[in-house]
Amino acid sequence: MSNASCAADLKAAYNEVKLDPLMSGDPRYVDCSSARGGEDVVKLLCTRIENSPRPMAQLISGHRGCGKSTELLRLVDDLKRKNYMVVYFAADEDIDVGDLVYTDLLMAIIKRLERAFADEDIQIDPRLSNAVAMWFAEVVYGWKDEREVSATLQTEFELGVSTPISLPILSKILAKITGQIKTGQNIRKEVRLKLDPQVYQFIERVNELIQAAIPKIREKGYRDLVLVIDNLDRIVFRVLDDKTGRTTHDALFLEHAEQLKSLDLHMIYTVPISMFYSLKATGLTGAFPDYSILPMIKVKEEDGNPCSEGIDRLYEVAKRRLDIEKIYADGVVEFLADKSGGMLRDFIRLLGYTIELAQVRGGGVPITMDLAEKAFRRLVNEYGRMVPDEYYKLLAQVARNKRAPNDEKHQAMLYNLSILEYMNGNRWCDVHPAIRELPEFKDIFRRE
Repeated sequence: MSNASCAADLKAAYNEVKLDPLMSGDPRYVDCSSARGGEDVVKLLCTRIENSPRPMAQLISGHRGCGKSTELLRLVDDLKRKNYMVVYFAADEDIDVGDLVYTDLLMAIIKRLERAFADEDIQIDPRLSNAVAMWFAEVVYGWKDEREVSATLQTEFELGVSTPISLPILSKILAKITGQIKTGQNIRKEVRLKLDPQVYQFIERVNELIQAAIPKIREKGYRDLVLVIDNLDRIVFRVLDDKTGRTTHDALFLEHAEQLKSLDLHMIYTVPISMFYSLKATGLTGAFPDYSILPMIKVKEEDGNPCSEGIDRLYEVAKRRLDIEKIYADGVVEFLADKSGGMLRDFIRLLGYTIELAQVRGGGVPITMDLAEKAFRRLVNEYGRMVPDEYYKLLAQVARNKRAPNDEKHQAMLYNLSILEYMNGNRWCDVHPAIRELPEFKDIFRRE
Protein backbone atom coordinates (compact mmCIF):
# COMPACT_ATOMS: atom_id res chain seq x y z
CA MET A 1 0.00 0.00 0.00
CA SER A 2 1.45 3.35 -0.97
CA ASN A 3 1.52 6.29 1.41
CA ALA A 4 -0.84 8.08 -0.96
CA SER A 5 -3.61 5.73 0.18
CA CYS A 6 -2.73 5.99 3.89
CA ALA A 7 -4.08 8.45 6.42
CA ALA A 8 -2.22 11.77 6.19
CA ASP A 9 -4.22 14.05 8.54
CA LEU A 10 -4.63 13.40 12.25
CA LYS A 11 -8.38 12.74 12.25
CA ALA A 12 -8.08 10.17 9.46
CA ALA A 13 -4.97 8.75 11.15
CA TYR A 14 -6.81 8.30 14.44
CA ASN A 15 -9.47 6.22 12.71
CA GLU A 16 -6.80 4.01 11.12
CA VAL A 17 -5.36 2.88 14.44
CA LYS A 18 -8.32 0.93 15.78
CA LEU A 19 -7.76 -2.40 17.49
CA ASP A 20 -10.16 -4.51 15.43
CA PRO A 21 -8.66 -7.72 13.98
CA LEU A 22 -7.97 -7.58 10.24
CA MET A 23 -9.98 -9.69 7.84
CA SER A 24 -8.07 -11.96 5.50
CA GLY A 25 -6.83 -10.02 2.50
CA ASP A 26 -6.82 -6.65 4.28
CA PRO A 27 -4.03 -4.59 2.66
CA ARG A 28 -2.94 -3.41 6.11
CA TYR A 29 -1.87 -6.93 7.10
CA VAL A 30 1.86 -7.46 7.66
CA ASP A 31 3.37 -10.94 7.94
CA CYS A 32 5.40 -10.79 11.17
CA SER A 33 6.30 -14.48 11.37
CA SER A 34 9.99 -13.77 10.67
CA ALA A 35 10.13 -11.72 13.90
CA ARG A 36 8.14 -14.28 15.90
CA GLY A 37 10.55 -17.17 15.47
CA GLY A 38 9.92 -17.98 11.81
CA GLU A 39 6.95 -20.35 12.11
CA ASP A 40 3.73 -19.66 10.18
CA VAL A 41 1.08 -20.73 12.69
CA VAL A 42 -1.74 -20.56 10.12
CA LYS A 43 -0.03 -22.99 7.76
CA LEU A 44 0.74 -25.34 10.62
CA LEU A 45 -2.86 -25.46 11.85
CA CYS A 46 -4.18 -25.91 8.32
CA THR A 47 -1.66 -28.63 7.44
CA ARG A 48 -2.66 -30.69 10.48
CA ILE A 49 -6.31 -30.58 9.44
CA GLU A 50 -5.47 -31.60 5.88
CA ASN A 51 -3.28 -34.45 7.10
CA SER A 52 -5.70 -35.88 9.64
CA PRO A 53 -8.05 -38.66 8.46
CA ARG A 54 -10.19 -38.15 11.57
CA PRO A 55 -11.57 -35.10 13.39
CA MET A 56 -9.00 -33.52 15.67
CA ALA A 57 -8.93 -30.82 18.35
CA GLN A 58 -6.10 -28.27 18.25
CA LEU A 59 -5.12 -25.41 20.53
CA ILE A 60 -3.73 -22.02 19.56
CA SER A 61 -2.29 -19.78 22.24
CA GLY A 62 -0.53 -16.47 22.63
CA HIS A 63 -0.82 -13.29 24.63
CA ARG A 64 -3.98 -11.24 24.31
CA GLY A 65 -3.20 -8.51 21.82
CA CYS A 66 -0.49 -10.40 19.95
CA GLY A 67 -2.57 -10.79 16.76
CA LYS A 68 -4.22 -14.21 17.20
CA SER A 69 -7.62 -13.13 15.91
CA THR A 70 -6.14 -11.69 12.72
CA GLU A 71 -4.20 -14.93 12.15
CA LEU A 72 -7.30 -17.04 12.84
CA LEU A 73 -9.29 -15.05 10.29
CA ARG A 74 -6.51 -15.81 7.79
CA LEU A 75 -6.85 -19.49 8.72
CA VAL A 76 -10.62 -19.39 8.18
CA ASP A 77 -10.13 -17.90 4.71
CA ASP A 78 -7.40 -20.40 3.85
CA LEU A 79 -9.59 -23.34 4.87
CA LYS A 80 -12.55 -22.01 2.92
CA ARG A 81 -10.39 -21.69 -0.20
CA LYS A 82 -9.49 -25.35 0.32
CA ASN A 83 -13.20 -26.25 0.37
CA TYR A 84 -13.74 -26.73 4.08
CA MET A 85 -16.95 -25.55 5.70
CA VAL A 86 -15.74 -23.35 8.54
CA VAL A 87 -17.79 -22.13 11.49
CA TYR A 88 -15.94 -19.32 13.30
CA PHE A 89 -17.13 -17.39 16.33
CA ALA A 90 -15.72 -15.33 19.17
CA ALA A 91 -16.65 -16.95 22.47
CA ASP A 92 -17.34 -13.69 24.28
CA GLU A 93 -20.15 -12.94 21.82
CA ASP A 94 -22.15 -15.91 23.17
CA ILE A 95 -20.72 -16.58 26.62
CA ASP A 96 -19.88 -14.60 29.75
CA VAL A 97 -16.11 -15.16 29.88
CA GLY A 98 -16.10 -13.86 33.45
CA ASP A 99 -18.16 -16.88 34.53
CA LEU A 100 -17.79 -19.78 32.15
CA VAL A 101 -18.10 -23.56 32.51
CA TYR A 102 -17.76 -26.21 29.85
CA THR A 103 -21.50 -26.78 29.41
CA ASP A 104 -21.90 -23.08 28.52
CA LEU A 105 -19.32 -23.58 25.78
CA LEU A 106 -20.98 -26.74 24.48
CA MET A 107 -24.31 -24.90 24.31
CA ALA A 108 -22.71 -22.08 22.33
CA ILE A 109 -21.16 -24.62 19.97
CA ILE A 110 -24.39 -26.45 19.17
CA LYS A 111 -26.23 -23.15 18.67
CA ARG A 112 -23.56 -21.90 16.25
CA LEU A 113 -23.47 -25.18 14.36
CA GLU A 114 -27.24 -25.31 13.99
CA ARG A 115 -27.29 -21.73 12.74
CA ALA A 116 -24.46 -22.41 10.27
CA PHE A 117 -26.26 -25.48 8.90
CA ALA A 118 -29.38 -23.37 8.34
CA ASP A 119 -27.39 -20.60 6.64
CA GLU A 120 -25.75 -23.13 4.31
CA ASP A 121 -29.11 -24.83 3.66
CA ILE A 122 -27.84 -28.09 5.16
CA GLN A 123 -31.11 -29.98 5.58
CA ILE A 124 -31.22 -32.04 8.78
CA ASP A 125 -34.01 -34.61 9.07
CA PRO A 126 -36.78 -32.75 10.98
CA ARG A 127 -37.44 -35.82 13.11
CA LEU A 128 -33.85 -35.78 14.37
CA SER A 129 -33.85 -32.01 14.79
CA ASN A 130 -37.07 -32.10 16.80
CA ALA A 131 -35.84 -35.05 18.88
CA VAL A 132 -32.70 -33.11 19.84
CA ALA A 133 -34.80 -30.04 20.62
CA MET A 134 -37.12 -32.06 22.86
CA TRP A 135 -34.13 -33.58 24.68
CA PHE A 136 -32.98 -30.07 25.65
CA ALA A 137 -36.53 -28.98 26.47
CA GLU A 138 -37.03 -31.91 28.85
CA VAL A 139 -33.59 -31.84 30.50
CA VAL A 140 -33.46 -28.08 31.04
CA TYR A 141 -37.11 -27.12 31.52
CA GLY A 142 -38.93 -30.40 32.16
CA TRP A 143 -41.11 -29.93 29.05
CA LYS A 144 -42.22 -33.20 27.42
CA ASP A 145 -45.07 -32.39 25.04
CA GLU A 146 -43.75 -31.19 21.68
CA ARG A 147 -46.88 -29.25 20.78
CA GLU A 148 -46.85 -27.40 24.09
CA VAL A 149 -43.13 -26.68 23.74
CA SER A 150 -43.62 -25.34 20.22
CA ALA A 151 -46.53 -23.15 21.31
CA THR A 152 -44.65 -21.81 24.36
CA LEU A 153 -41.57 -20.92 22.33
CA GLN A 154 -43.69 -19.36 19.60
CA THR A 155 -45.36 -17.11 22.17
CA GLU A 156 -42.05 -16.14 23.78
CA PHE A 157 -40.47 -15.25 20.45
CA GLU A 158 -43.50 -13.22 19.42
CA LEU A 159 -43.16 -11.29 22.69
CA GLY A 160 -39.68 -10.04 21.95
CA VAL A 161 -36.91 -12.58 21.58
CA SER A 162 -34.78 -11.20 18.76
CA THR A 163 -34.76 -14.35 16.63
CA PRO A 164 -37.22 -14.82 13.73
CA ILE A 165 -40.36 -16.63 14.90
CA SER A 166 -40.32 -18.77 11.73
CA LEU A 167 -37.25 -20.69 12.92
CA PRO A 168 -37.61 -24.41 13.74
CA ILE A 169 -38.10 -25.56 17.29
CA LEU A 170 -34.42 -26.53 17.74
CA SER A 171 -33.22 -23.03 16.84
CA LYS A 172 -35.66 -21.50 19.31
CA ILE A 173 -34.85 -23.77 22.24
CA LEU A 174 -31.10 -23.26 21.73
CA ALA A 175 -31.53 -19.49 21.48
CA LYS A 176 -33.58 -19.51 24.69
CA ILE A 177 -31.07 -21.57 26.67
CA THR A 178 -27.94 -19.74 25.47
CA GLY A 179 -29.58 -16.37 26.02
CA GLN A 180 -30.37 -17.26 29.63
CA ILE A 181 -26.87 -18.65 30.19
CA LYS A 182 -25.32 -15.38 29.07
CA THR A 183 -27.61 -12.91 30.81
CA GLY A 184 -29.26 -14.53 33.84
CA GLN A 185 -27.02 -15.55 36.74
CA ASN A 186 -29.61 -17.58 38.65
CA ILE A 187 -31.06 -19.39 35.63
CA ARG A 188 -27.50 -19.97 34.42
CA LYS A 189 -26.76 -21.98 37.56
CA GLU A 190 -29.97 -23.97 37.18
CA VAL A 191 -29.21 -24.83 33.54
CA ARG A 192 -25.70 -25.94 34.45
CA LEU A 193 -26.95 -28.15 37.27
CA LYS A 194 -29.34 -29.88 34.88
CA LEU A 195 -26.92 -30.30 31.97
CA ASP A 196 -23.81 -31.39 33.86
CA PRO A 197 -25.08 -34.86 34.92
CA GLN A 198 -26.29 -35.40 31.34
CA VAL A 199 -23.08 -34.31 29.63
CA TYR A 200 -22.45 -37.54 27.73
CA GLN A 201 -25.99 -37.58 26.39
CA PHE A 202 -25.54 -33.87 25.64
CA ILE A 203 -22.47 -34.63 23.53
CA GLU A 204 -24.32 -37.47 21.82
CA ARG A 205 -27.05 -35.01 20.77
CA VAL A 206 -24.45 -32.62 19.32
CA ASN A 207 -22.72 -35.44 17.48
CA GLU A 208 -26.01 -36.73 16.09
CA LEU A 209 -26.52 -33.36 14.41
CA ILE A 210 -22.94 -33.27 13.14
CA GLN A 211 -23.08 -36.82 11.78
CA ALA A 212 -26.37 -36.07 10.03
CA ALA A 213 -24.91 -32.89 8.53
CA ILE A 214 -21.57 -34.24 7.27
CA PRO A 215 -22.95 -36.15 4.23
CA LYS A 216 -25.02 -33.11 3.27
CA ILE A 217 -21.97 -30.90 3.69
CA ARG A 218 -19.93 -33.12 1.36
CA GLU A 219 -22.75 -33.19 -1.18
CA LYS A 220 -22.30 -29.43 -1.41
CA GLY A 221 -18.64 -29.87 -2.32
CA TYR A 222 -17.04 -29.32 1.08
CA ARG A 223 -14.22 -31.59 2.22
CA ASP A 224 -15.12 -31.47 5.92
CA LEU A 225 -16.38 -29.32 8.79
CA VAL A 226 -14.11 -27.14 10.96
CA LEU A 227 -15.09 -25.15 14.06
CA VAL A 228 -12.83 -22.27 15.19
CA ILE A 229 -13.54 -20.67 18.58
CA ASP A 230 -11.74 -17.41 19.25
CA ASN A 231 -11.31 -15.36 22.45
CA LEU A 232 -11.41 -18.25 24.91
CA ASP A 233 -8.08 -16.86 26.12
CA ARG A 234 -10.13 -14.01 27.62
CA ILE A 235 -11.63 -16.29 30.26
CA VAL A 236 -10.99 -14.55 33.56
CA PHE A 237 -8.06 -16.09 35.46
CA ARG A 238 -9.22 -16.88 38.99
CA VAL A 239 -7.92 -19.31 41.61
CA LEU A 240 -10.74 -21.60 42.68
CA ASP A 241 -8.87 -23.61 45.31
CA ASP A 242 -5.97 -22.14 47.29
CA LYS A 243 -4.75 -25.56 48.42
CA THR A 244 -4.46 -27.15 44.99
CA GLY A 245 -3.99 -23.98 42.90
CA ARG A 246 -6.94 -25.03 40.72
CA THR A 247 -7.96 -22.17 38.43
CA THR A 248 -10.84 -21.28 36.13
CA HIS A 249 -8.58 -22.16 33.20
CA ASP A 250 -7.86 -25.61 34.64
CA ALA A 251 -11.56 -26.22 35.16
CA LEU A 252 -12.32 -25.75 31.47
CA PHE A 253 -9.30 -26.98 29.53
CA LEU A 254 -7.95 -29.71 31.83
CA GLU A 255 -10.85 -31.12 33.79
CA HIS A 256 -13.10 -31.18 30.73
CA ALA A 257 -10.56 -31.76 27.98
CA GLU A 258 -12.17 -35.07 27.02
CA GLN A 259 -15.56 -33.44 26.55
CA LEU A 260 -14.05 -30.64 24.46
CA LYS A 261 -12.28 -33.22 22.25
CA SER A 262 -15.26 -35.52 21.83
CA LEU A 263 -17.15 -33.65 19.11
CA ASP A 264 -17.05 -35.27 15.65
CA LEU A 265 -15.48 -32.39 13.73
CA HIS A 266 -12.20 -30.51 13.50
CA MET A 267 -11.89 -28.07 16.40
CA ILE A 268 -9.55 -25.17 17.09
CA TYR A 269 -9.74 -23.62 20.58
CA THR A 270 -7.88 -20.52 21.74
CA VAL A 271 -6.33 -20.92 25.20
CA PRO A 272 -4.49 -18.52 27.53
CA ILE A 273 -0.71 -18.67 27.18
CA SER A 274 -0.45 -18.77 30.97
CA MET A 275 -1.69 -22.37 30.88
CA PHE A 276 1.60 -23.44 29.31
CA TYR A 277 3.37 -22.09 32.41
CA SER A 278 1.25 -24.07 34.82
CA LEU A 279 2.45 -27.05 36.82
CA LYS A 280 -0.32 -28.86 34.94
CA ALA A 281 0.97 -27.88 31.49
CA THR A 282 1.96 -31.46 30.74
CA GLY A 283 -1.64 -32.46 31.34
CA LEU A 284 -2.78 -29.86 28.82
CA THR A 285 -0.32 -30.91 26.12
CA GLY A 286 -1.06 -34.55 26.88
CA ALA A 287 -4.76 -33.96 26.30
CA PHE A 288 -4.15 -31.68 23.30
CA PRO A 289 -0.85 -32.77 21.69
CA ASP A 290 -1.54 -30.62 18.63
CA TYR A 291 -1.05 -27.03 19.69
CA SER A 292 0.63 -23.87 18.43
CA ILE A 293 1.79 -20.73 20.23
CA LEU A 294 1.98 -17.31 18.56
CA PRO A 295 4.90 -15.53 20.26
CA MET A 296 5.41 -11.79 20.53
CA ILE A 297 7.19 -9.87 17.81
CA LYS A 298 10.78 -9.51 18.95
CA VAL A 299 11.90 -5.90 19.28
CA LYS A 300 14.89 -6.98 21.37
CA GLU A 301 16.97 -10.12 21.40
CA GLU A 302 17.30 -12.24 24.51
CA ASP A 303 20.59 -10.51 25.33
CA GLY A 304 18.90 -7.08 25.22
CA ASN A 305 20.25 -5.93 21.87
CA PRO A 306 17.74 -4.40 19.43
CA CYS A 307 16.04 -6.74 16.95
CA SER A 308 15.90 -4.78 13.72
CA GLU A 309 13.62 -7.35 12.06
CA GLY A 310 10.90 -6.84 14.67
CA ILE A 311 11.20 -3.05 14.64
CA ASP A 312 10.99 -3.09 10.83
CA ARG A 313 7.87 -5.28 10.90
CA LEU A 314 6.09 -2.93 13.30
CA TYR A 315 7.23 0.09 11.28
CA GLU A 316 5.57 -1.56 8.28
CA VAL A 317 2.38 -2.09 10.32
CA ALA A 318 2.24 1.68 10.90
CA LYS A 319 3.20 2.47 7.32
CA ARG A 320 0.30 0.38 5.95
CA ARG A 321 -2.11 2.58 7.91
CA LEU A 322 -0.53 6.03 8.13
CA ASP A 323 1.53 8.48 6.11
CA ILE A 324 4.41 8.13 8.54
CA GLU A 325 6.74 10.61 6.88
CA LYS A 326 4.14 13.36 7.20
CA ILE A 327 2.76 12.50 10.65
CA TYR A 328 5.85 11.46 12.64
CA ALA A 329 9.29 12.90 13.19
CA ASP A 330 12.29 10.65 12.55
CA GLY A 331 12.72 7.88 15.09
CA VAL A 332 9.33 8.25 16.78
CA VAL A 333 7.68 5.17 15.27
CA GLU A 334 10.74 3.07 16.05
CA PHE A 335 10.63 4.35 19.65
CA LEU A 336 6.96 3.33 19.98
CA ALA A 337 7.70 -0.08 18.47
CA ASP A 338 10.42 -0.67 21.04
CA LYS A 339 8.26 0.45 23.96
CA SER A 340 5.36 -1.77 22.90
CA GLY A 341 7.44 -4.85 23.71
CA GLY A 342 6.44 -6.24 20.32
CA MET A 343 2.76 -6.47 21.27
CA LEU A 344 0.69 -5.40 18.26
CA ARG A 345 -2.17 -4.16 20.38
CA ASP A 346 0.05 -1.91 22.52
CA PHE A 347 1.93 -0.62 19.48
CA ILE A 348 -1.32 0.42 17.82
CA ARG A 349 -2.56 1.91 21.10
CA LEU A 350 0.62 3.97 21.38
CA LEU A 351 0.15 5.27 17.85
CA GLY A 352 -3.38 6.29 18.82
CA TYR A 353 -2.22 7.98 22.02
CA THR A 354 0.33 10.10 20.16
CA ILE A 355 -2.29 11.17 17.62
CA GLU A 356 -4.71 12.15 20.41
CA LEU A 357 -2.03 14.16 22.19
CA ALA A 358 -1.11 15.94 18.95
CA GLN A 359 -4.76 16.82 18.32
CA VAL A 360 -5.14 18.22 21.84
CA ARG A 361 -2.06 20.37 21.26
CA GLY A 362 -3.61 21.90 18.17
CA GLY A 363 -2.99 19.31 15.49
CA GLY A 364 0.59 20.12 14.62
CA VAL A 365 2.66 17.58 12.72
CA PRO A 366 5.09 15.93 12.67
CA ILE A 367 4.53 14.30 16.05
CA THR A 368 7.74 14.66 18.02
CA MET A 369 9.54 12.50 20.55
CA ASP A 370 8.22 14.41 23.55
CA LEU A 371 4.65 13.38 22.64
CA ALA A 372 5.80 9.80 22.09
CA GLU A 373 7.29 9.77 25.57
CA LYS A 374 4.04 11.17 27.02
CA ALA A 375 2.08 8.45 25.21
CA PHE A 376 4.38 5.78 26.62
CA ARG A 377 3.99 7.27 30.10
CA ARG A 378 0.23 6.80 29.75
CA LEU A 379 0.81 3.12 28.96
CA VAL A 380 3.18 2.84 31.94
CA ASN A 381 0.51 4.22 34.27
CA GLU A 382 -2.07 1.78 32.90
CA TYR A 383 0.16 -1.21 33.59
CA GLY A 384 1.16 0.16 36.97
CA ARG A 385 -2.40 -0.03 38.22
CA MET A 386 -2.60 -3.80 37.81
CA VAL A 387 0.67 -5.08 39.32
CA PRO A 388 0.41 -6.23 42.97
CA ASP A 389 3.36 -5.10 45.12
CA GLU A 390 4.44 -8.69 45.86
CA TYR A 391 5.01 -9.34 42.15
CA TYR A 392 7.81 -6.82 41.61
CA LYS A 393 10.52 -9.06 43.06
CA LEU A 394 9.40 -11.92 40.82
CA LEU A 395 9.30 -9.62 37.81
CA ALA A 396 12.86 -8.47 38.52
CA GLN A 397 14.00 -12.10 38.49
CA VAL A 398 12.25 -12.71 35.16
CA ALA A 399 13.95 -9.62 33.73
CA ARG A 400 17.36 -10.97 34.76
CA ASN A 401 16.89 -14.65 33.98
CA LYS A 402 14.60 -14.35 30.92
CA ARG A 403 12.57 -17.26 32.29
CA ALA A 404 9.14 -17.53 33.91
CA PRO A 405 8.73 -20.42 36.39
CA ASN A 406 5.64 -22.62 36.26
CA ASP A 407 3.57 -21.40 39.18
CA GLU A 408 0.36 -19.57 39.95
CA LYS A 409 1.85 -16.08 40.31
CA HIS A 410 3.80 -16.24 37.05
CA GLN A 411 0.68 -17.59 35.37
CA ALA A 412 -1.18 -14.50 36.54
CA MET A 413 1.59 -12.22 35.26
CA LEU A 414 1.55 -13.88 31.84
CA TYR A 415 -2.21 -13.55 31.76
CA ASN A 416 -2.18 -9.82 32.58
CA LEU A 417 0.70 -9.20 30.13
CA SER A 418 3.30 -8.15 32.71
CA ILE A 419 5.48 -10.95 31.27
CA LEU A 420 5.76 -11.57 27.52
CA GLU A 421 7.00 -14.68 25.69
CA TYR A 422 9.33 -14.56 22.67
CA MET A 423 10.94 -17.17 20.45
CA ASN A 424 14.53 -17.63 19.22
CA GLY A 425 14.23 -21.29 18.40
CA ASN A 426 13.87 -21.69 22.18
CA ARG A 427 11.27 -19.71 24.06
CA TRP A 428 12.26 -17.01 26.51
CA CYS A 429 10.46 -14.33 28.50
CA ASP A 430 10.89 -10.71 29.47
CA VAL A 431 9.06 -8.04 31.41
CA HIS A 432 6.85 -5.63 29.48
CA PRO A 433 8.71 -2.33 28.83
CA ALA A 434 5.92 -0.40 30.55
CA ILE A 435 6.46 -2.41 33.74
CA ARG A 436 10.21 -1.76 33.55
CA GLU A 437 9.53 1.98 33.82
CA LEU A 438 7.60 1.72 37.08
CA PRO A 439 9.54 3.11 40.08
CA GLU A 440 8.65 0.04 42.15
CA PHE A 441 10.19 -2.26 39.54
CA LYS A 442 13.29 -0.09 39.06
CA ASP A 443 13.96 0.04 42.79
CA ILE A 444 13.71 -3.72 43.30
CA PHE A 445 15.61 -4.48 40.07
CA ARG A 446 18.55 -2.34 41.28
CA ARG A 447 18.52 -3.97 44.72
CA GLU A 448 18.15 -7.49 43.33
